[in-house]
Amino acid sequence: MRLFIAALIPESVRERLAQARESLRRAAPDRAVRWVAPENYHITLLFLGEQDEAQIPAILAAMESARAGVAPFEIAVQGLGVFPNWNRPNVLWAGVSQGAQSLAQMAGALERALLSAPSGKPFHPHITLARLKTPCRDAEGLKKRLHDATQRLAPAAFGHYALESISLMQSALTPDGSVYTELHRVALASGS
Repeated sequence: MRLFIAALIPESVRERLAQARESLRRAAPDRAVRWVAPENYHITLLFLGEQDEAQIPAILAAMESARAGVAPFEIAVQGLGVFPNWNRPNVLWAGVSQGAQSLAQMAGALERALLSAPSGKPFHPHITLARLKTPCRDAEGLKKRLHDATQRLAPAAFGHYALESISLMQSALTPDGSVYTELHRVALASGS
């Protein structure tokens, strides 16, 4: 099973992100850009990759532990950018301007509990909107069109919501793209 742990996004925020996606898509209609389907928008806390189903109880225990002491909190989705940078854009994302610290706290706890060799990289909460294939035919032109389009959308405020749970997700790869299924949901601690 291909698994990851995520903070899911409500429909209202997903719709605003989908509108921005269409604007960006019109600005950069290029086969080198693989757009993520709006129903797949989420904030990944930890990608686990292929896991045996027998590992699910340990994963759920780690999720319970990671959310301990974390009460429901506000997430604001705002801003657009790329990883690693505009010179070599691989991922186009929407950022998190509020709630990042609590997301990072849970992501760090999950990584320490579930990975034998934690990456040690800083956690940057984001929602992937597209992946860019490199190299592509008109890389410089594509980068410029995407950069200009993101600047036109500034400040790119997509909404906010209260995060009340984290989810264990399964990712199935199909010829039409990934299909995500929520397997388990763990509520954040109330009254913490």
